[in-house]
Amino acid sequence: MTSEVISNLYIRIAFQYESALNQLIDKGLVDKDLADKSRNAFYESLDEEKLRTSQKIRSHTEIIRHYMRGMICRDMVSLTELARQYSNDSPGYVIQSWMRSRNTLEFLRKWENDMNEGFDGRACEELIHQAHTTSLTVTPSLWIRRTHAIGIRVKQGKGGGVSAYPEIAADFHLWLDPAERLELIRLAQKGRKNE
Repeated sequence: MTSEVISNLYIRIAFQYESALNQLIDKGLVDKDLADKSRNAFYESLDEEKLRTSQKIRSHTEIIRHYMRGMICRDMVSLTELARQYSNDSPGYVIQSWMRSRNTLEFLRKWENDMNEGFDGRACEELIHQAHTTSLTVTPSLWIRRTHAIGIRVKQGKGGGVSAYPEIAADFHLWLDPAERLELIRLAQKGRKNE
């Protein structure tokens, strides 16, 4: 990739970023102070990105997705708090039970592949295989350590717990609450009929 192509990519990224940020401001989803802070952080990190090799840049869409996710999803959702709504005594066990499902691990793998350049797909495959052929319990910490996942975070100690990006938290919430899952399916079907 030539420096001219890279330069053009960064111009497109900046344009799309500003356009998306202005839409968020217009809709009242982001106030001006937060927008200014996010804008400064965006351009500072963009300068750092320019110093990296061109191999890191796959497409401007991926880079925009990365920056927009960082701006909008700074606060991850607490899976521990969601689990407490269903089991106050052992929320960690509830999260582990969710992670026992092959569907959950495949969902997490898909999310990480889409969002995390450093995700270790080979380690993920091995972990899924081990979880289903042995008595290995996949915990959030094990998942993160083995696969270099970023979608879930674990904080130890007082005030700690497991948190995740909104899409992952939504999957966990739907797993916890079958009535919510059924309602979502009905809404999707209703939306298709109205198209």
